[in-house]
Amino acid sequence: MKCARRADQAAALAVVFLLGAPGPLRGQDTTLVVPDSVALPQDTSLVLPDSAMPPLDSLAQGQDTSVANAEGEAGQAEWLPVPDPEVPPGPMVPGSRYTFTPDSLNWLSGVTLADLLTSIPGVYVARTGFLGQPEFVMYAGRGGGSLELYWDGVLLEPLGRDSLFHDPGRVNLTYLERVDVHVLPSTLRVYLVSARHADSTPLSSIRFMAGDFSTGGYAGLFQKRFPGGFSLNLAADFVGTEGATGTGRTDQTFDAWTRIDWIPSEKFGASYQLRSQNHKRDGIGSAPLFDVAGRFGTRTDQMFQIRSGSRPGGLGLGAETGVVSSVWSSDTVDQLVPDQTVRQAFMALRYRTPNMTLGLRGRIGDARIESQLSGRFGWVPLPGIVLEGDARWTRHDRDRTSLVGNGSVGLYGGPFSLVGTMQYGDAVQAPAITTDSAQQTLDKSIRAALRTQPLSGHVGIVWRDPYLPLPFPEVAVVSRFDTTRETTYLVANVRLASSRALALEGWYSNPLEGDPGNLQPPSHARIQATFRSKFWRTFRSGAFDLKVQISIDTWSEGIGGYDSGGNPVALPAATFWEGLIQIGLVDFSVFGDWRNMYNSKETYFPGLEYVRRIVFLWGVKWEFSS
Repeated sequence: MKCARRADQAAALAVVFLLGAPGPLRGQDTTLVVPDSVALPQDTSLVLPDSAMPPLDSLAQGQDTSVANAEGEAGQAEWLPVPDPEVPPGPMVPGSRYTFTPDSLNWLSGVTLADLLTSIPGVYVARTGFLGQPEFVMYAGRGGGSLELYWDGVLLEPLGRDSLFHDPGRVNLTYLERVDVHVLPSTLRVYLVSARHADSTPLSSIRFMAGDFSTGGYAGLFQKRFPGGFSLNLAADFVGTEGATGTGRTDQTFDAWTRIDWIPSEKFGASYQLRSQNHKRDGIGSAPLFDVAGRFGTRTDQMFQIRSGSRPGGLGLGAETGVVSSVWSSDTVDQLVPDQTVRQAFMALRYRTPNMTLGLRGRIGDARIESQLSGRFGWVPLPGIVLEGDARWTRHDRDRTSLVGNGSVGLYGGPFSLVGTMQYGDAVQAPAITTDSAQQTLDKSIRAALRTQPLSGHVGIVWRDPYLPLPFPEVAVVSRFDTTRETTYLVANVRLASSRALALEGWYSNPLEGDPGNLQPPSHARIQATFRSKFWRTFRSGAFDLKVQISIDTWSEGIGGYDSGGNPVALPAATFWEGLIQIGLVDFSVFGDWRNMYNSKETYFPGLEYVRRIVFLWGVKWEFSS
């Protein structure tokens, strides 16, 4: 209990310090618009212009406006049309969406989607070990079911060993140009946007990584546009490590990705994508009941899409149709997991004006989801008022159905905004389990935000209904979770930034009533200080770049679940430090990443050992045109 009190005190002091810090250190709220100089996620849900009406999300128009193309400015390269990113279009209520731009992805402290999501307030990443071991995103006490993963607008189904929930530690960022996170009271909807090339000049990039425990990583990306509207995108990524469990254990992942686009005009386009990921990971513990099961097999996803629109830029009437196939093939080493296939076809219609969006999508499938119908709207009826909502009805196999929906209203004026959200669910948690039935919940939240240049932040209250999440089949230490009680949560974050170079940010979540349990710490805070500057004037402006970042994750003692004997498994209080130094010179950069900087002996996942000393990873990145 002393550890728990120390963690609570540390978290509370951190928030007080951030709110009352003096002028030179001006922290940051990651839900708000932030400059690319600190490479943090941006809130692109609603940008408030000088006029009364909010414009369309500029980042949803198929271009990243944060990075200028030097050749384009000089007139040496031609900008060509690219598909619009498949993310929910605005308008959305303020503070509901985080957008990670290419600058954020390239200057990230971490290598996977799980590392990226630690910036979202209230997210706890349950790491079962070192890099390569499963990493589960826990949010709102809902277990792995709180994470929905979309690949270029299409909902992905978990397959293989993680056939119930996604493992975001297996999602690398090599061939992504943008990640959007739509935050709801009890769900995180993560939209992965594949890289697309808008320049007539070919682009290539390579990355090399090495570090402790014989860790090595190699990645490459090639993009080229051809006459007639065709483009070719190729990427490969390999990561291997012996992990913290000692030599002789294999942990290797190899990714390959191909995307072919045909975009003859701004109003029409088609694309084909192929993504294959091969896993070779030994289990941790003793056979046959491993503490963490191994994973041997290959996941292959294919997607074909056709899009059309009445006007360029995403306005007016638009349509999209496509087919998707996802296959898991187990190696002979892992015969306990059968081969799995999920196929689907979809069609979508949308209508969009500068202050309104209406969308409808239908889907049919051959497994888990037999049919699905969803709709979405966003509307600014009057200056200072935003309405937003969506609903989704699904028919699963075995005559099961799910219905989810949410609605939000936002009021904004000047630097202030006030948002209320309700999320309803009567949904099946894991369609892969044919006996899993729907659970009904109604979750609510309200938050107030302030957005100014030196100080930005928000504070909110979230009310969540009881829920029984399923455990993770890959981890045997926790064999079951318990039904959460009704909880009332305080969630707050803040950012102070006196200049474009220095920023201090933090978020804090704490239950006012109830306890989420189930691998969700009661009190949790993350504090991050970032210095980024292009001050070295020996080179031309913008050629030199430096980023130094220190992050602290701290949480109080909680309940991790129950073992096979029905005994509670404690989640110990802990504090972990991380550090990053990255130096860039034109298109070449070198980075050093320190994990567990202060040699914590605690763990992220109860009963599973994390690295008990500082771990160093380093690497280089190089992007070049030809």
